[in-house]
Amino acid sequence: MLVGVSGGSDSVALTHLLLDLCEHGEFRVVSLAHLNHRLRAAAERDEQFCRDLAVRVGLSLVVEHLDVLEYARSERLSVEDAARRLRYDFLERTASRVSADRIAVGHTRDDQAETFLLKLIRGAGPTGLGGVYPRKDRVVRPLLDVKRADLRQYLESQGHGWVEDETNLDLANPRNRVRHVVIPELERAAGGSVTGAIARAADLSREDAMWLDEASFALYQEIAVETPAGIELDGARLAVAPVPIVRRVLLRALKVLSREREVGLEHVMAVAEVLAGSCGGVSVPGGRVELRHGNLVLSSQDSGRQEPFAGS
Repeated sequence: MLVGVSGGSDSVALTHLLLDLCEHGEFRVVSLAHLNHRLRAAAERDEQFCRDLAVRVGLSLVVEHLDVLEYARSERLSVEDAARRLRYDFLERTASRVSADRIAVGHTRDDQAETFLLKLIRGAGPTGLGGVYPRKDRVVRPLLDVKRADLRQYLESQGHGWVEDETNLDLANPRNRVRHVVIPELERAAGGSVTGAIARAADLSREDAMWLDEASFALYQEIAVETPAGIELDGARLAVAPVPIVRRVLLRALKVLSREREVGLEHVMAVAEVLAGSCGGVSVPGGRVELRHGNLVLSSQDSGRQEPFAGS
């Protein structure tokens, strides 16, 4: 197990809890990992705290410094999204470096509730409303059903400290507004805590989304032919599938075609229009989609230059 640490209460509690649990012999914590995003004045303080933590618990610490702002600008991403991508890429590389089978991160039930509300505001479907997933590939989130307040109480009872991220109070950040304004207002309206109920809604959405993903993957395997030139989908079979399945099949095909370029709901819906015969074709990230002899043909773009999104 590799443990990602920021110095905040969640990741510090995760570190101590995993070290207690690993005494039972079912897993081993091999290292800690800390990414310095260079976003805050206190970033060096946080890094030093993590270095001291590693010394106290007798573990190695892998540290990397990355310029998140430059990456966000170059990739046209929000700072939060850029930081998330770089963080998980760093954790994956580090896990391979230290031969870790799993990467543990410290998301809590509070994070789950906040993520659900943020996705809801953006109009997400079941997959998005599933919020933070307990496990994805090598990444595991053992604290996803635990409240942040309980973790802090645990740390205080054990005499363990942590560092506070001063930017968590910045209400210009959408997540902070949800955390400090929206959730307290919902609790006043409900007359009690709402994070548990919201997290449960995320769990239910995730379970539904996983079933839909499995069903759509099975159909994709049956009707898709992938070649170096692109992908061809059996239009007749796809057209009679339930709409949620159709969207997922189209999304999967577009992601294969795009080769890691951003694919959005607008692209999926535009391709659905092609499938329905409402337009002749559409340019999408990584290529073009047309209906030919009843089949949906996704042609790869050889130049590697992303085409603008435009229907025709």
